[in-house]
Amino acid sequence: MLRPYRSTDAAAVLALYEPFVRDSGVTFETDVPSLEDFSKRLAHIAGRFPFWVWEEDGTVLGYAYGTTHRERIAYQWAVETSVYVGRPGNGIGKQLYQKVLSELRNRGFVWAYGVITLPNVPSLALHEACGFEPFARYDSAGQKLGTWYDVQWVRCSLNPAAPGMAEPQYDVSVE
Repeated sequence: MLRPYRSTDAAAVLALYEPFVRDSGVTFETDVPSLEDFSKRLAHIAGRFPFWVWEEDGTVLGYAYGTTHRERIAYQWAVETSVYVGRPGNGIGKQLYQKVLSELRNRGFVWAYGVITLPNVPSLALHEACGFEPFARYDSAGQKLGTWYDVQWVRCSLNPAAPGMAEPQYDVSVE
């Protein structure tokens, strides 16, 4: 079941995220955050951007959200997106991403950017299926667990950019 993130999801989301931090180059975060720090991070994101989880039988199987791309105000129409799924290939990631992208579009954002550590065929396929296109690749962008990883940037057009467009809408109504 697709539903909005709730503050009570923080521990389940951290449990899903932890193996990506500990055992892979999927994220360049190297230390698993404490639940307290992670909860604050997620609350900050969910207080401003779309944040959705997929839950089945009380278990969070995936999540996706948009977040700040860059801090300078001129970048406010662009967001960076993330999606994490415990078991790829079951369609959960696509449904999560479609919901997040639809909401970002409705809120007036122009671009959604994704950053994919390579190699990651499932993530590249998911992003392509959701309308992202590659536009930049950083070779040897980061080292984690003794391995150098390349990073592929992808982007999805949400709305046409226009002079004088209204600022995108941020949602601050989160439990």
